[in-house]
Amino acid sequence: MHAQETLAAGAPEELRLDAVPLRADADSVAAFRRAIALGADADPGADAVPATYPFRWLTLPELRPALTRMMGAGVLPVHEGQSFAYERPLASGADYVANFVFTRTHGPERLTVAAAISDLSGAPCASFEAVLRLVPVEGRP
Repeated sequence: MHAQETLAAGAPEELRLDAVPLRADADSVAAFRRAIALGADADPGADAVPATYPFRWLTLPELRPALTRMMGAGVLPVHEGQSFAYERPLASGADYVANFVFTRTHGPERLTVAAAISDLSGAPCASFEAVLRLVPVEGRP
């Protein structure tokens, strides 16, 4: 995994994290399914990876420093939107690699996180984008 950062006066701030290793761990997929009310009896594909599962990868320790740095201090991130596009479904228990782009824009303050997910052979699997509105909060570190 390596990072590249682009900062230009007046332009959106951008941070790239390339070749981030990811895993659709079976236990994590099962926990995510339960959290969004897709328990084992919800449908016949009870071990299928939910379409919104990649959002969960934003909570990984490898990505947290990028999120924290790009959000900045004194803001509350509010989930504004997300989108997912699939070339093929993700598989529970499979390993993936992703290239992330974190873009901070101003007026209004937002952080957009985009990811391109591939399997280990480099074949594209999916992409997603999440938009966080950054609401100023006085006294928040």
